Amino acid sequence: MPFCTNCGATVESSAAFCANCGVPQPHSIPPASEFLEGMSDRTASILCYIPVFGVIPAIVFLASRKFRANVKVRFNAFQALYLFVAWLIVSSAMPVFLLGIPGWGLEHAFIGALKLMIFICWIYMLIKASHQEQVRLPLIGDLAARSTMEQL
Repeated sequence: MPFCTNCGATVESSAAFCANCGVPQPHSIPPASEFLEGMSDRTASILCYIPVFGVIPAIVFLASRKFRANVKVRFNAFQALYLFVAWLIVSSAMPVFLLGIPGWGLEHAFIGALKLMIFICWIYMLIKASHQEQVRLPLIGDLAARSTMEQL
C-alpha cells in the first residue's frame, strides 16, 4: 500500500486523493480494463470461424467475462469449436481407420473431399457471421445450441 506524499497516511493504490488530508496523489493507477472491451458481437463471431485458427479466439471468447451472457457469440464459438473437432477427426483419425480396410484405394480422395467440405463450411459460416446471420449446421449446430444453454 502506498503512503500519502503530504501527511504519510496509508492510501489505496487506486486513490486519486488522500482520505486523511485530501491532497491529490501523483501516481494514481487507472483501473484495468478488459482487453475485449471494444469488440463487437459481429467481430467476435467472425473471428470464431477463421479456418483452423478460429479455435483460439473461440476459446478466448468462451472464457471471457464480456461474452459470458452473450448467447449469439457463445453459440458461434461452440459451433466453431465443434467444426474444428470435425476437422481434426477427418484429418487425423479417419486416415488411420480407412487405411486398415483392405482393398479400398479411394481413401485419399474421400478424406480430401471431406476436408474440402469442412473448409467450405468454414468459409460459408464466416460469410454468414459477417452478415450477422446465425446459421445452425446439422448435428454440430444442435450440439452448439445445447452447450450454449447448459453454460448459462
